[in-house]
Amino acid sequence: MTTPQGFRRNLTAMFFGALGVLTLPPFFFLPLAVIAYGGLFWLLSAAKTRRRAFWDGFFWGWGYFMAGLYWFTIALLTEPEKFAWLIPFALFGLTAVIALYIAITAALFYQIRGRGIISVLLFSILWTLIEFARGHLFTGFPWNLAGYALMADDGLMQLASLVGVYGMSWLVVIASVLPVAIMMKLPHAKKTTAALSIVLAAAAIWGHGRIAAAGDAKLHDGVMLRLVQANIAQHHKWDPKLQFEGLRRHVALSQSEGVEKVTHIIWPETAVPYVIRPDTTLTTRIGQMLRPGQQLITGGLHAEGDNIYNSIASINHEGKITSRYDKHKLVPFGEFLPLRWLIPDGLETPVGMKDFSRGAGPQTLSWQGLPPVSPLICYEAIFPELAVGETRPEFLLNLTNDAWFGLSTGPHQHFHMARLRAVEQGLPLVRVANTGISAVVDGYGRILSYLELGSEGVLDAGLPKAEATPTFYHENPNLVVYFLLLIIILLHIYQRNNKIVN
Repeated sequence: MTTPQGFRRNLTAMFFGALGVLTLPPFFFLPLAVIAYGGLFWLLSAAKTRRRAFWDGFFWGWGYFMAGLYWFTIALLTEPEKFAWLIPFALFGLTAVIALYIAITAALFYQIRGRGIISVLLFSILWTLIEFARGHLFTGFPWNLAGYALMADDGLMQLASLVGVYGMSWLVVIASVLPVAIMMKLPHAKKTTAALSIVLAAAAIWGHGRIAAAGDAKLHDGVMLRLVQANIAQHHKWDPKLQFEGLRRHVALSQSEGVEKVTHIIWPETAVPYVIRPDTTLTTRIGQMLRPGQQLITGGLHAEGDNIYNSIASINHEGKITSRYDKHKLVPFGEFLPLRWLIPDGLETPVGMKDFSRGAGPQTLSWQGLPPVSPLICYEAIFPELAVGETRPEFLLNLTNDAWFGLSTGPHQHFHMARLRAVEQGLPLVRVANTGISAVVDGYGRILSYLELGSEGVLDAGLPKAEATPTFYHENPNLVVYFLLLIIILLHIYQRNNKIVN
């Protein structure tokens, strides 16, 4: 089978990359992974030079990230008169930068690829290691990792409790490349495919059995949560004329029918569009909204000196701030501006003239009337290693505001990434989003309660209990990455000693 050349080859690579996005949430067209990842493997196997391999990977990655992150541009349309001019830079430029990870993967594969089934192993392992690097280097951006495709099946999703999303990425890529390896008539491809098929079938059976053995979710006694999704448009949220109206909408929803049964009311990220300071009229009024014993947990701003934080505050019925958490993993170009010193004075940016400050890091907090909790604000939920701190909590709380991205695929991707953190840790997840998706998820990834994207309402739900024992992944979070790194080193040494490296 002859590979295309020149411009047609670049377009083919971009097409394969764009198909890769359709394997992910919210589409889950998993069979397309064979064309997406297998197609790139096919192109790279026929590449004549490292330079050609680099560009194959680059154009694949460019297609993948443009198709998967197009919603970057929607955020810039919140104030189009100011920021629409940045759309080409976000859609074409920023995605091209991220695509360099795939380009590097392709160039390294060309350098170390061997013959037969070993090339498939090297490709899949190298892909996983570069995904891990993407999740950690330059503040990290582990969005749309290949492993999220396995969330298409609840049983396969349970693999996250063993190997995490990076281990799932390896399985997705190797399983996708093997059918193409058979078409290319690589030695041992059929036997390896049969063996992996048995492993995946066994994993699915085990996963469904794990869910069945868990039975119905067990709830904490004496806890009733009210998740408030006010669905406030982003261009209204910070409008000085509409800020207070947004706050009133949250209050009205919080006090709607059934509030007398609620112990904790939870608002999303920056639901309070002001700095929350103790002993102020704002906190007093919030306290007056609550009944004795009730707590409000809300996103807002926190200021200390010249520092301002994206924060979560817990406020009781007396208007006292009983606990606070400051976000520590900030969004590049959203909450801080990389290389700000290069920006000309006076040029307005989406971040504004001042960056947010970073909080202390992952924490396990004790809030009145609740078991220990690990709070995660927005973007923090996509980082597997940041889901919990040193002390294991009993649930995860993710407050977010995805109004920036409208009704695009972005909020769906974000929700499912947060949902997988619950499976990895064996911990329930409570997620409250301004425009959706708000939900309660148990430690097996089962969605117990759900508010649709773009809807307004409240969700009254109990709090599921955590899995009794920590998951294998919780105890060994990066073990699969270290194991794959060891394997790729041993394979490369084997090839060099046997002189089968290209």
